[in-house]
Amino acid sequence: MNNTTTSTKPFDPFVFWISASLTVLFVLWSILFPENMTTVINAVFSWTTTKWAWLYLLTVFMLVIGCFVLMGRKYGSMKLGLPSDKPEFSNFSWFAMLFGSAIAAGIVFWGPAEPAYHYMSPPPYFGGEANTPATGANAMTYSFFHWGLSAWSIYAMLTIAIGHACFTHNLPLKFSSAFYYVIGDKIHGTWGKILDIFAVFATLGGLATTTGFVALQLSSGLKFQYGMQLGPSSTYIIIGILTAIFTLSVYTGLQKGVKLIGDINMWVFVLVWFFVLVFGPSIFLINLTINSLGQYLLHFIPMSLFTAPGFEGNWIGSWTVFYWAWWMSWAPFVAVFIARISKGRTIRETVAATLILPTLGNFLWYGVVGGAGINFNVSATMKEHGMESAIFAIAQNLPMTGLLAIALIFLIGTFFLTSANSAALALAMFVSGHENPGRNLRAFWGIALGAVAAVLAGSGSLKAIQTASIATAFPLMFLLLLVLYGTFKGLNQYKKENNE
Repeated sequence: MNNTTTSTKPFDPFVFWISASLTVLFVLWSILFPENMTTVINAVFSWTTTKWAWLYLLTVFMLVIGCFVLMGRKYGSMKLGLPSDKPEFSNFSWFAMLFGSAIAAGIVFWGPAEPAYHYMSPPPYFGGEANTPATGANAMTYSFFHWGLSAWSIYAMLTIAIGHACFTHNLPLKFSSAFYYVIGDKIHGTWGKILDIFAVFATLGGLATTTGFVALQLSSGLKFQYGMQLGPSSTYIIIGILTAIFTLSVYTGLQKGVKLIGDINMWVFVLVWFFVLVFGPSIFLINLTINSLGQYLLHFIPMSLFTAPGFEGNWIGSWTVFYWAWWMSWAPFVAVFIARISKGRTIRETVAATLILPTLGNFLWYGVVGGAGINFNVSATMKEHGMESAIFAIAQNLPMTGLLAIALIFLIGTFFLTSANSAALALAMFVSGHENPGRNLRAFWGIALGAVAAVLAGSGSLKAIQTASIATAFPLMFLLLLVLYGTFKGLNQYKKENNE
């Protein structure tokens, strides 16, 4: 897309230097005063998840409703682009890129771990005794909820806002363009710069969260499966290796190589799922998936608005709010990417491919892989080795364990690398306004992603990692409400001006 509004400068000095300086200061703070950082992020976690949990839940529920309205008759046939624009990619390639960029390694981490955790510690919404058949079904239902329509609605709504505004008004593919229908040409001024700075920190927090999970899971896998004791520095070593790989990739622009890895990754993902279904407790997994789907549809609205009043602890904050915040922190760069590859498609098919199809894919993965964790009762392993060990504990109960473990390690690494590559590129786009920013700029943000992840994940604390996404996503919750309003305002205005 030719961009008349984008500067010829390699980057926006205001956005870049403020974002880069604050990132460096955060890393230095974490290294020089780790105890103080831990105290502060724990306070942030407590404040946002106890005082604002209700608004996180309400915001995401409204986004789901908004997405279904977008697919209706009034807006569904409208294009992300001009009437003459045609889709650039085939349906299969389009969805494969969409799903691969958005899901990352989180599904490999939480797919087997979350249902097993809820199985031994029932969510307050359902209650009941641990380790019973009813609790197993409830555990899977809540896992479906956390990875279903609600989560994907965050991506879908922001994708439509960015895509329609950019492709019909010739705007740069930046997070701030999503607010064109709210503040108009002010997105080219200070307000737009501030919005893009928010996007930088949200992306850093979201990817640091994922990087931390990946590092912990790979370290656990090497120890659990192969007995490799990497020592306290193992997390730093793994993050360092991953950072070097995706930074080199984004620096050299080896897009064909990344695409090839992504294609192979999707095939391995499907093969692992099929392997567990066939060689695992097949009938149990099928029954559990179908039963949990029914419960999900029945309880969707009550679960969406369940704030756990009167219950001790902060279960909603540690689970549902964490997930919603994590998805929000990923939304700026994922939505920009999905919008970029969706030019020329209708709003209905874009929302359906971003909301419904990935939801079904997640249900199939969770139902089979997560169901296997419940059936094999990997709870004891999780207590001893951490939640990151769940997927490898499942592999121990299946044939060809060694080969399956290699496939799982490959999946974890490649899912992450494809997303991290896209994130580093998006960060460079946010601070430059160019679709193809300079390679030095891309490399800087690749290194920054690894540095932030290292200081958060080095302690091995899941809570520190989770807090990163919650803290960075907090402003985005309010911004997404503005996007929800602005999207419908802008679409109505566009229909009126073009007699649609």
